[in-house]
Amino acid sequence: MENGDFVKITFEMRIGADKQLVATNNEALAKENNIYDPEQKYNEGVLIVGSEDIFKEINESLLKANPGDENEVEIKAENAYGIRDPKNIRVHTYAEFQRNKIDPVPGQEVRINNRRGRVLSVSPGRVVVDYNHPWSGKDVYYKYKIVEKIDSVQDKIRALIDQNFTPGSEKFDVSESGKEITVNVPEEFRFNIEWFDAKYRVVESTRKYLKEYTFALVERYEPKAEEVPAETPKGNEEVKEEGDKKEAVNEA
Repeated sequence: MENGDFVKITFEMRIGADKQLVATNNEALAKENNIYDPEQKYNEGVLIVGSEDIFKEINESLLKANPGDENEVEIKAENAYGIRDPKNIRVHTYAEFQRNKIDPVPGQEVRINNRRGRVLSVSPGRVVVDYNHPWSGKDVYYKYKIVEKIDSVQDKIRALIDQNFTPGSEKFDVSESGKEITVNVPEEFRFNIEWFDAKYRVVESTRKYLKEYTFALVERYEPKAEEVPAETPKGNEEVKEEGDKKEAVNEA
């Protein structure tokens, strides 16, 4: 493989000496290990060789791999999620949690002052929070199999959409003409907040990995149909007219 190649993979990621499974795109394996997430799509994922989003050790392994290969990479804790740092364990007042409308309990994930952490203990007047990454201090074991290398430009674009937008690329129309790629955005996503952020990442990734192509995102907005006022039922008009006459008599 070479840097910039798109590869479709199956994978398992395990952590610690007991190699606890924490992530996979194998649905059966996820259910077997009680980490199944109904919101996740369990299909073959796509990695881009050389991407900064991938651990260096995995990239080095991918460069030596071929379709059909199955490899396991070990990443030491210091090169993965870091070594646990006692300075990242902080004591907060209970009042601070009340101001943030949080009722803390041990084990709960919280966000305080834009930092994500896990509550270690709660005692009268104070709360201890661990801001270390949950997997810090643990070695990572990443096992993967290359299913195939992706060569189609349209499939690469779909992979970039899938990586950046949770609903995925299934409803997007992607076409290629010469050196121009056109993506028609479905109407249901045009005002989607997540898509508003994701489209910029998709554009930047396309310009990075498909440099020779012009990329167009098309969002069509059709004129709104004029609203026709609802007709008042004839019977109701007669009732209203009679009512008006009675009011006029009473006033007289």
